[in-house]
Amino acid sequence: MSRVYKHISQLLTLEGARKKKGRHPLEKDLGIWEDACIVVDKAQKVLWLGATSALPETYHRFPSQSCEGETWFPAPVECHTHLVFAGSREKEYGMRCAGQSYLQIAEKGGGILSTVKATRKALPEDLLRLAVNRIESFASNGVSAVEIKSGYGLTLESEIRMLEVIREAQRRTTVQLVPTFLPAHAVPPEFKGKDDDYVEEICHVWIPEIAERQLATFFDAFVEKGYFNIKQTEKMVLAAKDAGLRVKLHVDQFNAFGGAELAVRMEAVSADHLDATSDAAVQALAKSDTVAVLAPAASLFTGTSYPPARKLIDAGARVALTTDFNPGTSPTTNLGLVATIAASQMKMTLPEALVALTYGAAAAVGLEDEFGSITIGKRLRCARIQAPHYEAWAYGFGSVSPEPLGNH
Repeated sequence: MSRVYKHISQLLTLEGARKKKGRHPLEKDLGIWEDACIVVDKAQKVLWLGATSALPETYHRFPSQSCEGETWFPAPVECHTHLVFAGSREKEYGMRCAGQSYLQIAEKGGGILSTVKATRKALPEDLLRLAVNRIESFASNGVSAVEIKSGYGLTLESEIRMLEVIREAQRRTTVQLVPTFLPAHAVPPEFKGKDDDYVEEICHVWIPEIAERQLATFFDAFVEKGYFNIKQTEKMVLAAKDAGLRVKLHVDQFNAFGGAELAVRMEAVSADHLDATSDAAVQALAKSDTVAVLAPAASLFTGTSYPPARKLIDAGARVALTTDFNPGTSPTTNLGLVATIAASQMKMTLPEALVALTYGAAAAVGLEDEFGSITIGKRLRCARIQAPHYEAWAYGFGSVSPEPLGNH
């Protein structure tokens, strides 16, 4: 049966942000209704929304619920995670606090390859249990969709196992999962000193196998000095696109040497990190539909430079925010905290941060037609907070947890 939710203190539809594809978001683009009402059918499709005082007579006979003191907005989307892994890297945090860099720690056997070692040893059922717990942690923060990467296996067998864990996790949660194949996360020990051979293996054996098994929606690679260069990444991206995979790329996290421009040229759905990106890359992103995915929690954790959010937004780029949940540089599932950091450290306005965590993040995983806005005729996927104004989410410094509504 249809249901009526009345007297919502603030209902944010993000209709204006959707129409602008997330560019230059302003508060007027949040589509704010005060003392709002929303009507949904039994399938959670939105039948009507507007001011409570304007509720049409035809809906008065349906069961209703008062939501005074609540703010509703599109459910956040988490567009960049590495949540399938085993082991922990808290000792590396101590090394980082003592002044060692991410790359220095990696040279000493830490970093990505330390997690690879632990993940390879883990049983599938243990990886699944850990993954589901982490997904539910996101869900408890109101998140309705989560992108999840492989990349801690770095053998074909273990990468398949990680992606199969994601597939099985989807059966155990109402959160929409988006699987990404990230074989080029680092060069595995078996290919040490043979980077090009590893790239050829990915292109000619791994990508076709993953595509045939239909285990991933996206392909991703870590474009960075000491990891994968532009030529290698372009070769892998072309192979992935030929196999029917869409593309996301880690770029310009520590060095700017053309990763963001490559993402634009290859029509990647998103270019992620961008901490060290160039002014030329900012302009290239602004002229494209590639979403700039920023991870300020990782910058906070590592003590490194924040990505140039203001430059990107002011230039007209589409921007998303993420926790970048991973064991080495951002072990948090709290998107409210990300909003606070984005506002205080990257000088984003609160409307910009909200759009980046909802519509922008949905666009970064190709789900903006289903998620990231509230529209009549579309299934309701929203979060609600016990506060009369949307600013409370970021103001609460991560302590205000949105309650999901409409995932089922």
